[in-house]
Amino acid sequence: MKTIALERGLEELKQALEEHGYNTVFADEIDTPVSVYIYQGQNSPGQAGLYSSLDNYMQSESESAGILLIQAKDKTPEQIMAMIENKVYSPLFYY
Repeated sequence: MKTIALERGLEELKQALEEHGYNTVFADEIDTPVSVYIYQGQNSPGQAGLYSSLDNYMQSESESAGILLIQAKDKTPEQIMAMIENKVYSPLFYY
């Protein structure tokens, strides 16, 4: 099963995902390739910590590999699980 990385502060969501059988890890503990990154704030994916944590794993994956980014703000665990299952991306920019 693919691994889901979450920002710190999303402990309740992490627990809910694990209860539904998902493998999860906090972003600052990434030690394997991840397929989903769940964050809280609008600008979180741009943080240097994310890039440094994921850089080695993205380079080792195939060219077609990618990471599904999901903003957790105002979403229920059920909505997030549906996004993971359907590979629905969160908007990167809000107008």
